[in-house]
Amino acid sequence: MNRPTWSLWALCIGNFVIGTGALIVPGMLPTLAEGLDVSLPLAAQLVTAFAAAVCVGAPILATATSRYDRRTLLAATLALYFAGHLAAALVSTFGALLAVRIVSSAGAALFTAQAAAAAALIAPPEQRGRAIAFVFLGWSVASVAGVPLGAYIGATWGWRAGFMLVALGAGVAAAAVWFLLPSGLRVKPVDAAMWRSILTDRALLAVLSVTALFMASTFALFCYLVPAAQAFVGASPALVSALLAIFGGAAVAGNAVAARYMDRFGAGNVVILCLAAMAASHLLWPWTQGSVGLLAAMVILWGLGGFAANSAQQARLVTISPSRAPVSIALNTSAVFLGQAIGAVAASGLVAHFPGKQGYAAIPWISVPLLCLAVGLSLFASLKMRVHSGSAHVQGRAA
Repeated sequence: MNRPTWSLWALCIGNFVIGTGALIVPGMLPTLAEGLDVSLPLAAQLVTAFAAAVCVGAPILATATSRYDRRTLLAATLALYFAGHLAAALVSTFGALLAVRIVSSAGAALFTAQAAAAAALIAPPEQRGRAIAFVFLGWSVASVAGVPLGAYIGATWGWRAGFMLVALGAGVAAAAVWFLLPSGLRVKPVDAAMWRSILTDRALLAVLSVTALFMASTFALFCYLVPAAQAFVGASPALVSALLAIFGGAAVAGNAVAARYMDRFGAGNVVILCLAAMAASHLLWPWTQGSVGLLAAMVILWGLGGFAANSAQQARLVTISPSRAPVSIALNTSAVFLGQAIGAVAASGLVAHFPGKQGYAAIPWISVPLLCLAVGLSLFASLKMRVHSGSAHVQGRAA
């Protein structure tokens, strides 16, 4: 492989570790609640706090670090992730773990967005969509290997071992990024003018809103996937890990297909297909009670759309304005974790109000309307982008 390909692999590995660290708590949620002696809804606030911290931190950190070399920044980010997850494995109280997760969130706030921006610098313009989707494939692989492995380790060896696993991966990924990325990768410094141009771009804001909506839908369900599977079909730890692995396998497949065809068919069209698959799966969810087969089918359909949608969203933002990508993709990361926080809180309120199977089965009352709204906004964003592109083309011909 040539140097750019090795660099993209390093970024993909880094995203795998970031994704595993972000998603490992939902996989270990029952074990964490028992080990920390707190209720399940309170333990779920570890997801909410991490997501909220990333949501706030991503654009701030993107602005503050815009002048740094990408290799140095990304390697340092993974080193912070290593330290944060090592500390998470050593604490003994819910409050201490909550604080450590908030500190660790800086790694997730920075890495995924800036890895996508770095991929856009490394790849030729005609291959940017594919490169960004490939780098984001690491998140999909995290749901295949990292999250199920974390859930299994948490259930068999304890939640501390799960956090130790992420710490080890972060150390390896930091070394890979440092040695495989070229030095001198720099983005346009972020200033007030760039922020004004972003915040007045209706197409860009619509794309960001789509991300927040479908991630809220996803995490309303994903946050309670493990206890719901236990309630619906009496899932053992092995079956839970298998379902998570199936979800992740579908996510990898969906993301791989998206990476292959993104530049050919357009990121906006890929997003619509992904959202449609997710909506169909969530409509199937209440009917999976008592049926492992239906639950597996639902998880496959859900996984095909979930992660590919976000890689397509990142590609859309680069298409709108490559020079603003470090900030716009950071804002997309904020939208991802804002959606996670909203989804987790909304689902927690529903589950607390309707205990047991009834609460889990009612989650699509929240998730499906959010996905329908996301489809509408995505179509609006694509229309605005086409109008803008057509206007620019006409102006160019007139000139």
